[in-house]
Amino acid sequence: MAITKVWIEEGCIVCNACEAECPDVFHVTEDSCHIRGEARVDGVENENKGKSPLKDELQRKLEDAIVAAAAGCPVSVIVYEQVANAAEAAPAAPAPVAEAPKAPEPVVAAPVVEAPKAEAPKAVAVDAPRITKVWIEDGCIVCNACEAECPDIFHVTADSCHIKADSRVDGKEDENRAAKALLKGDLGLEQFSKIVAAAAGCPVNVIKYDGTAAAVSAAPAPAAEVPAGPTSWDIRTAPNRQVTAPKTAPVPSFKTYQLEVAEQFKADEAKWQKTQADYEVAKQKAAAEGKDAPKPPVRPAPKKDENDMKTPFPQEAKDADLLLLAERLGDKVEEVFEQAGELVCQVKKEAVIEVLRLCQDDPHLKYEMLTDETATHYPVGKDFQFSVVYHLTSLSRRKRLRIRILIPEGFEPESACALYPSANWMEREIFDMLGIRFQDHPGLTRILCPEGWEGYPLRKEYPTLGWGQRDIDFREDRSGMLNRIAMEKAGNLGINLSIPKAD
Repeated sequence: MAITKVWIEEGCIVCNACEAECPDVFHVTEDSCHIRGEARVDGVENENKGKSPLKDELQRKLEDAIVAAAAGCPVSVIVYEQVANAAEAAPAAPAPVAEAPKAPEPVVAAPVVEAPKAEAPKAVAVDAPRITKVWIEDGCIVCNACEAECPDIFHVTADSCHIKADSRVDGKEDENRAAKALLKGDLGLEQFSKIVAAAAGCPVNVIKYDGTAAAVSAAPAPAAEVPAGPTSWDIRTAPNRQVTAPKTAPVPSFKTYQLEVAEQFKADEAKWQKTQADYEVAKQKAAAEGKDAPKPPVRPAPKKDENDMKTPFPQEAKDADLLLLAERLGDKVEEVFEQAGELVCQVKKEAVIEVLRLCQDDPHLKYEMLTDETATHYPVGKDFQFSVVYHLTSLSRRKRLRIRILIPEGFEPESACALYPSANWMEREIFDMLGIRFQDHPGLTRILCPEGWEGYPLRKEYPTLGWGQRDIDFREDRSGMLNRIAMEKAGNLGINLSIPKAD
């Protein structure tokens, strides 16, 4: 295959993707994309709407780069003309492969419609189902499910799904909606199950295919044949938005660490006892057979760790501030410990304001500043789903203290704004990101996301791609075309996406 001509249609957004992919052909200017003069026969540099051919030595050399640039164009304005030699245009001709070089003259790929002759060898496997053509109907939502299922055939771009050029006889990459070009060689046989699975898993049923009678009988009936009213697609069910929830709640805790150490000691002791028992059995067997007794086992000594990096395990609380809090608050303190030089005091969720007031007013503590207030989601925690942490700083004593509470879903801690005014925006951010509400907060509204935003982005069940609100990157959209396309698609899908306004 070779590309003879390349030109740029109207609507270029000067995103620079094509020049990054194939700098020998494309040159992005301030207002459009040009085909370089040194790559063209006429030597002129412009959009090449006159369709001047590429130089002979570049037509085959830059073919892959040009195809990749055209496929990656977000607005599909790169158009090219591709030709094939006779051997490639009719790959299933009965003539031997060795005779293919006898027709070196290039012909346009369109005559490839003669390729149905390739179905003559069907007698090799009459009962084997085979797909001959695959195309994409209008309405693709670029969910990427088909490419994940069958990457050898499908390629999802910014605005649609394409049938890959290297899987088609005509060597072009597009929806294959109009041409309905045949698949190459035995791809329709080898990829049969994957193509059928991709078509069945398409949420909007735009993947269509045609094949042999055996393929039609082997494939399940398309879901589109069952009248089910208008199609609606929930962006939450897209494969790239599925979330694997954590199975543990790794909250730093001295008590938990002690339990882990005790369990590990018990496991090591049980392993050593089994080793000794096996030795006694082997010793008695050797004595019965008149053989030498085996060597007694030696308990392995702990390996010396000479790494510079040491894991900061939780340690018993020895700091005076932690001991004072444990003494003053009694059973309201659930746990105190030190870890990596940081002081942690975990208290009951109902007593957090009392603890903060004590830390602020007590002359032995004097934690005047709330440096930070944050929260973490632990969906599988036992009797709790969130931790809320208050980072206090004593400026006069140059010390820091961490107060922590563990709360279940729906519990509303008291707001710390009355004691520390800096808690206002911090608690608004916790509400915005995790959905935790605070009692008596002066104005608990979203602070990062717009009002009406769906979901809480820092919860573990929230996908990294979001529910669709953050799908579009407009940084390279100089002309605003991507913005308009994205807003139209967002409206069609019911996505919570709105154009920012200066007012």
